[in-house]
Formats: sequence, C-alpha cells, structure tokens
Amino acid sequence: MKKQRSNWFPVLLVILVIGGGFAWLMNYGFDHNDLIREMFAGASGDVYGEVAANSAASIAARAELTARISMLIFTGITVLQFVAFGVGFAVVNGIKRSGDSNKLKLKRLDNAEIFFDVPLYVGLFGTVSAFLVMTFSPQSSRLIAYSSTLIGIIFSLILRLSMQYPLRLKLIAAGSKDGDEK
Repeated sequence: MKKQRSNWFPVLLVILVIGGGFAWLMNYGFDHNDLIREMFAGASGDVYGEVAANSAASIAARAELTARISMLIFTGITVLQFVAFGVGFAVVNGIKRSGDSNKLKLKRLDNAEIFFDVPLYVGLFGTVSAFLVMTFSPQSSRLIAYSSTLIGIIFSLILRLSMQYPLRLKLIAAGSKDGDEK
C-alpha cells in the first residue's frame, strides 16, 4: 500500500496567512476606521470643563487600551476559528484521498467526528472569554460572545454539511455496491 503524503501543511499555511491578514486588517481598521473602533470602545461622549477634560483624557486612554485588548481577543478567537476549520478540512481531505478501503475510510470518518465540533468548542471558549472582558468593556464582550458562537456554529455546519455528509454518503453507497457484488 502506498503511503499518502499529508496535506495538512498547505491548508494550515493558507489558513494562517488568512488569519494573519485578518489580524492585520482588524488592527489597521481599529487605527483608521471609527466604525471598527466604536464596535469595541463605543461612541465617546462630550466632556466639559478643565478638570473633566483631564479626567476624560485618563478615561479615554484607559478606554483605548481596553478597546484594543477586546479587539485583539476577538481577532485571536476568530483566527482560532479559521485554524479549527482548516484542520477539519485537512482531516476530511486526508481521509478522502487515502488509499484505504471504503469501510476503513468510513471508520476513520467516524473517528474524526471531534474535528467537526472543534469550531463549536472554540466558539464556547470565545463566549467564556467574553465574560472576562465584560468587567471592563460590556459592549465588546457582547460582540465577542455572539460572533464567536455564531462563527463556530457556521464553520461546524459547513464542515458537516459540505464535507462530512457527502463523503459519508459516497462511502456508504460504495460499500453497498461492494456488498452487492459479493
């Protein structure tokens, strides 16, 4: 039996490049786009008086730091989602391209079930992380919690519906044809 080479590296490299690009884009957008900044910091209010202005400068610096930390947490969780998706994609493609029998491929696909749930677990991690962020930025914590959960659900569904189910169906059909011939 000829050993298949692993196709993890190219997929993960592409995912990491996409993740790095996303991280750069989020950081650039935070520095140059008020909409992205307001997603994590909220709109700033007006301040009156000299004492209020000095106090507001200190509060604004703290708000800027907490907003950037929130943006970095959001970006990190989103990149983890892309990596989880890429790993699941690579696992399914590895099973699909292997020279194993259809019965063995089907067993390997059953064994790879955990990789289809990893985006959900990363989404749950993002939701729990949002509770930690809530202490200093309630607005961005909601953004992190909802988006990480939503991305996890979407990525898990894509892996299951577009990759796992069609491959499982194909392997079952091929297995029943093999069984009919015997």
